[in-house]
Amino acid sequence: MKRLILSIFALTALAVSAQSGYYLSPCAGIGNPGGLNADPEYPVGGGLPTTWTTLMSGPKASAEWSASQSIPFGFKFNGNDVSSFKVSSTGVLTFDVGSSVAAPSAANAALPSASIPDQSVCVWGLNLSASGDYIVSKTFGSSPNRQLWVMYTSASEANLGTGWSYMSIVMEEGSNAIYLVDQRVQCVKSGAACTDKTKLTVGIQIDGSTAVSHVQSPAFACSNANDPTPADNRFFSFLPGSQPADAAQVKSINMGAYLKLSEAPYTIKIDVVNQGSANLSSVDFEYSTDGTNWIAGTASGLSVATCATSTISHPTAWTPAGVGTYTIQARLTKVNGQDVTAPTLIKTVQVIDQFVNRKILNEVFTSSTCPPCKPGNENYLKVVDGRTSHSSIKYQVNWPGTGDPYCTDEVRTRIAYYAVNSVPRMEVDGGWDQNASSFTTALYDQFSAKPAFLEIKATGSLTWKNQITATIELNPLVDFTASNLRLFAAIVEGTTYWNVKTNGETQFEDVMKKMMPDANGMLLSGGLSKGTPVTKELSYAFVGNYRLPLDGSQAQHIKHATENSVETWDDLKVVIFVQDMTTKEVLQSETVELAMTSVEDLEAGVHVFPNPANDMIYVRSKNSTPCSLELTNMQGQVVYSGTMNDGFGQIATQNLSEGMYMVRMNSEQGVHSSKVMVRH
Repeated sequence: MKRLILSIFALTALAVSAQSGYYLSPCAGIGNPGGLNADPEYPVGGGLPTTWTTLMSGPKASAEWSASQSIPFGFKFNGNDVSSFKVSSTGVLTFDVGSSVAAPSAANAALPSASIPDQSVCVWGLNLSASGDYIVSKTFGSSPNRQLWVMYTSASEANLGTGWSYMSIVMEEGSNAIYLVDQRVQCVKSGAACTDKTKLTVGIQIDGSTAVSHVQSPAFACSNANDPTPADNRFFSFLPGSQPADAAQVKSINMGAYLKLSEAPYTIKIDVVNQGSANLSSVDFEYSTDGTNWIAGTASGLSVATCATSTISHPTAWTPAGVGTYTIQARLTKVNGQDVTAPTLIKTVQVIDQFVNRKILNEVFTSSTCPPCKPGNENYLKVVDGRTSHSSIKYQVNWPGTGDPYCTDEVRTRIAYYAVNSVPRMEVDGGWDQNASSFTTALYDQFSAKPAFLEIKATGSLTWKNQITATIELNPLVDFTASNLRLFAAIVEGTTYWNVKTNGETQFEDVMKKMMPDANGMLLSGGLSKGTPVTKELSYAFVGNYRLPLDGSQAQHIKHATENSVETWDDLKVVIFVQDMTTKEVLQSETVELAMTSVEDLEAGVHVFPNPANDMIYVRSKNSTPCSLELTNMQGQVVYSGTMNDGFGQIATQNLSEGMYMVRMNSEQGVHSSKVMVRH
């Protein structure tokens, strides 16, 4: 038989009956097919839900087949019933479980290939060569619309160094479709992130002469994203038969996951992609919110080109009975007037009576010795500029090289918690986990648009004694029953200057100085109950004098019991957040500015002016007792030392270089520091 290969761009009809053969849909999908699988994409034992079944684990010295596995529903491959499969450690799933063909090596090639058994599906080139590499499986959905997922999780690949790739082979009940899902990839070489691509064979081999492959095979490149959520996934649909003129698929149910009861009735909307060769002019679709009562409707007058997507509204709106969780199902029944049998798409929504706006938590891991961190931080600042729906914490880490002087043991704890192994790295609400250079305004809007069900109200104060106090009220709008919810309060300094090193940055924003009570947070025992506010007070007193560590090594870390690294006391704030330590989800955050609270009248009366200064800096205080006064540059060098008498001091600056300086006043009541810019 003539060798036959189909690509995503060039489709040719197979010379087989309508009940057999496959075509590759010209339309790559975004997300997960059908939306049934919403699980996060993490390693086994490192965040992947325990409901997945392990089929094989690495390291494997050579290629192996797994034991035979059962398919939990009726499924046809190439028009023939199949009930079981086996999978190789190198990215091949075969329905020919009795085949004597040895498991192929990870050195992949084009399809069809004599190395691959008949009746096989390939993401060939992946490999379980390292500890932590796994093949796992799980069934999603309910009869008659289930999907069986076989996922290569944290798998190795020759071009990724010590990095990883996540790809899945999906079998769908009813449609007999096979989806190959590109989920997550990261290249790591010599301890640093890199940009090399995978080179995989992605496709189906029917027999030794007939195959359907992605156009890039055998050099298929997984996407750049390392996002552990399905949001950035792309999938390729291998569908039975040949491409029809009239075909469409429900891409998603276009409704929010949370619906406010007061805004009912709701219009049921679906996003439909035209997978036929003809223009899409009309669709009939029906929906159900209880699994039994299906409501039919027609949308006509459309004009949707092949592979284009259109949002279609059902003519009959839905009014829920009340607050609660509902399962919305939607399916197509006709396309351009032609009857179709299409899979049902399912989405779970919560109808709620109240929620609050979300303030997302952006945790950025960075370092003044990391060259890529400079553009990463610049991009981050550009995205958040002028926006207020976020809280920011910068963790200055202890690498590369000598690392950042402002790294602390508490920073290391957060590094370990998120398994951060490269910078710049950024976590958004404990979920989005990528390079800060990849953060966009679209992502910001996406995360901040998600409603929150925890309200945080707080006030903060800073006394002359350098004691930070945050009084926090948590108001849950729903029940939070998780057993490991923790409250955190991070003291951050708005701008620092003295930790400059080698990457070209001269100032650093929102640098974490101390966490209250510590980096492990405060356990909210018993969770949080709807309508029952919880009040907590967290406090920390900085002691000793400022010290600039030489580098980021652990031996140089600030010893909080005797010293601190606060450059100035009038530039501090507290970032408060509640996190589920098991899932890493941040429920809500809030940023609290600190009010200077006097212990005596004296303690509220320090004034440093003008700022910026040209030829003189004046310092006034209600403290009439003698105080020492000094001015230091950003390298920590003392450029002026003197005293204040009767609450007044002055420092000549006309001969100083332009730049940032620190005014420090020492009295019996404590130390007061202020930053001043000298500009001639």
